[in-house]
Amino acid sequence: MTITTGPSAVRRGAPVALLGGFLTGAVIGATPAALIAGVVVGSVPLFAGGLALPAGHGLLVLLARRRRRARRAALPPRTALAVIESRDDVEVPPGAGDVRVRCGLAVAPDGAPAFRVTVTQDVEAVELPAHRPGRVVVVEYPPDRPWRARIVGRPTPVWERRLAASPRPDAGAWAPRAEEPREGRAVGWIRLLGLLLAAAAVVHLSRTDLLPDGPAEGSGMSGHGYLGLWCAVFGAVALTGYARHLLGVSKARRTVRTVGRIERVTTPRHGGSPRGGIPVVVSFRDPATGEEFAVTGDGEPGRRGERITAAWVGRRIGVHYPRGRPHAYRLTDGPEAPRSGPGGAHLALLAAYAGAVAAATVERGWPWALLGFAGPWAVLLAYRLPGTLRGIRHRADGLAAMEAVPARVVAVLRNVTTDEDGHTSTTVVPVVAFTTRAGTSVTAHCATGFPDPENAYGRKLTVHHRPDDPAEFVLDPEAARRSRGSGAVADVLGHLVVLAAAVVGAVAV
Repeated sequence: MTITTGPSAVRRGAPVALLGGFLTGAVIGATPAALIAGVVVGSVPLFAGGLALPAGHGLLVLLARRRRRARRAALPPRTALAVIESRDDVEVPPGAGDVRVRCGLAVAPDGAPAFRVTVTQDVEAVELPAHRPGRVVVVEYPPDRPWRARIVGRPTPVWERRLAASPRPDAGAWAPRAEEPREGRAVGWIRLLGLLLAAAAVVHLSRTDLLPDGPAEGSGMSGHGYLGLWCAVFGAVALTGYARHLLGVSKARRTVRTVGRIERVTTPRHGGSPRGGIPVVVSFRDPATGEEFAVTGDGEPGRRGERITAAWVGRRIGVHYPRGRPHAYRLTDGPEAPRSGPGGAHLALLAAYAGAVAAATVERGWPWALLGFAGPWAVLLAYRLPGTLRGIRHRADGLAAMEAVPARVVAVLRNVTTDEDGHTSTTVVPVVAFTTRAGTSVTAHCATGFPDPENAYGRKLTVHHRPDDPAEFVLDPEAARRSRGSGAVADVLGHLVVLAAAVVGAVAV
């Protein structure tokens, strides 16, 4: 659930971000299409346009960044006192000069709300004791980018006197965490749309010259030859990828996948960030050596795999790591580590197949596009249809068999992001703790279906969970049943649309 503060529920920077994503995708799609088409048809203007597009786009991006940097440079940095709440363990080699430390700070600026931030910077080894947890330090940060705060090693005399005279600042449990805003999924989809539309537009405008009846005068290869070369190159890449996978030298085959067990569960700190998941200690055995390892899933985003959103002592989760390097582990929020195949080979095979379908479509007409793309998809959906129906029945049976137990909200987590216009978006996730009838103590995120999450700390409620998997729980079984019913209807309609497209293509051919 997302709460947006500001004059409007829609951020003013969102249309600009979407437009920028669309233009970037259009340039990415149109540039190679124009270059290839220009070479094939022998069009100098088309080839020159393919070279000018990225250059012009890069110039516009550079000008926009320079303007943004100039605007930010005009803002003086803000100075404040902060408390070091945590610090990663640091090994200092003998004779070391600077060492890199990572500290969690609670910043209390004058006349502004307090916030929390994680900073990573180099400090002198002799000053490392001054960066231990509990110490008060002086920090500087840009007013519009508080996530870029840094600890001031040698503050000015004024701030040195304040540091000595001021009491320990208190950020409070509800101080939000300042984090750099991430690109939304909508921008990614808009960029992909721009890529496809631009590439399709270039090919459409030059379609009459791409596939002539025969080779042009003085030309060694026709459009058919270039498409055949496309299919041959990507087919060779796919065969190479599959061969590496079968020989055991691909990254997927060199990854060790095993199952770990949660040994300890720690309740997240009230007011902390939900990005880290539930802090856990996991034990697993290296299948090659038989050595036991106990590792922490402290939930640092992006470094230890997936977030663990539901945890209890004894739960089985997946662990995977490069062969011979168990300390480079990553966790998965599931009973087993996911199996991954030769993904690059699959993509290359798909590109080769798409080239073959494109050649058939341009030469014989649009029905081959429907038949070529929707036909295999319809066969795959038909093959998976029994499993889909079993999954729907399994979820329905799970909802019917759920057990109701009392629960309590033990923490409320917040994640605050700020865009370039200063608008903030806050994600609030309550953490519930309950004990199953079998005596299992569960701590889990409850991200959806929670009324008034802002004021939920300490609230008592009832949760309904599956007896065989407490990670699957809901607050309102009837609402969950209606939601999953509508999802099943959408799946069925999607199957019918794909099947209808394949049938239309087959009939029109």
